[in-house]
Amino acid sequence: MNFLVSKNPALIDHFWSALQENGNAQLLPNFAELTWRGATSGKGLALIDTNVADFKGPAGLAHLKRTNPDIKILLLTEQLSPENELSALAAGAAGSCGPNLLPDKIRQILATVEDGGVWISSAALPQLLQRLKRWESNTQAEQNAKNHNGSDHHASMAGLTPREREIVNLVAKGDSNKIIARELNITDRTVKAHLSIIFQKLKVNDRLQLALLANRAMAE
Repeated sequence: MNFLVSKNPALIDHFWSALQENGNAQLLPNFAELTWRGATSGKGLALIDTNVADFKGPAGLAHLKRTNPDIKILLLTEQLSPENELSALAAGAAGSCGPNLLPDKIRQILATVEDGGVWISSAALPQLLQRLKRWESNTQAEQNAKNHNGSDHHASMAGLTPREREIVNLVAKGDSNKIIARELNITDRTVKAHLSIIFQKLKVNDRLQLALLANRAMAE
C-alpha cells in the first residue's frame, strides 16, 4: 500500500496520479494517521508533505521506520536544503524533493525509491559523500583497533552464500534491484529478500554502506 500525506490540493494533484501508477494508494490528511496505518501496511511508498501540521521532522520519521522498517519514505518539501535532506536520510527517509516537478521526473523519483535507491539533490551529494567517507574511516579505525588488518571484511563476506555474494558484487557495481533481478534471472522481491538478509549478516544499514564494504573487501 502506498500513501500520500497532504492536505494541499495543488500538491495532491501533482503527485497523486504518479503514486497510483505504483500500486494501490491512500490519501491521508495527517502524519499521525500514516504512523497508525503504516505500522500494518507492510511494504510500500509514503510521500509526506512536510507542511502537514503534525509532521514531527526527523524524530517522526525515525519512529515511523521503527514501527515499519519496510516502508519507503519520500519527503515533499518547499524547504529543500542539503542539511534537511541529510537529516531526513539519517532518520530513515529514502530522499526528499520539491513540489514543483514534471510528471516524468516524479515517476523517475518514485521508481528509484521503490527500487531501494536513494534520491538526493546534486547540492547535497558532496556532503553525503563526506559523511560516507567519515563513516568508512571510523569503521576502518575500529577494525584496526581490533588488530584484524582488514580480515574481518573477508570473514564477513565468507559467511555469505554464493548467491548473496553475487548480489553484493552487483550492488557494489551500482546496479539497481531490477537490473540485478534481470541479471540473475530472479524476481525483484527475491533480490530484496536477499538484501535484507545480507544487511543483517554484514551489519550495514543500506546499499551505500554495503557497496563501500564490498569495494573495500575486494581491494584488500
